[in-house]
Amino acid sequence: MATEKLVLFVDDDENVRMFVRAIMESEGWGALEARHGQEAVDLAEAEMPDLIIMDVMMPVMDGFEAFRRLRGSPFTDRMPIIILTGYDAGKGTKYTREDLEAAFGVSAPEAFVDKPVDAAHLLHCVLGVMG
Repeated sequence: MATEKLVLFVDDDENVRMFVRAIMESEGWGALEARHGQEAVDLAEAEMPDLIIMDVMMPVMDGFEAFRRLRGSPFTDRMPIIILTGYDAGKGTKYTREDLEAAFGVSAPEAFVDKPVDAAHLLHCVLGVMG
């Protein structure tokens, strides 16, 4: 019997977490949830999910810092990460792979998904990342 894939979804908005959980579970994925970056780092190290989908703007620890820590750990550095973002820092531009590589000196996320989340686009990105 095939082992269920496990996704860790990280967002401080409970409604968004429920929406993404429903999308991923409808595709046969097991789902873990975290409300902020610190919970994400802790859960990722403890549960070793197959994929992380993470918001940027969150309390306690934002997605950028959580991303940096996940990429910097030998336990989680190869976990595929999809970044959710509606954040443009008032500059009219979205964060890019190059921005994150330059800012943190770590490899870029596997994909970006804009908020509000479109279910079909998210699944397309997950398929592109996970094959």
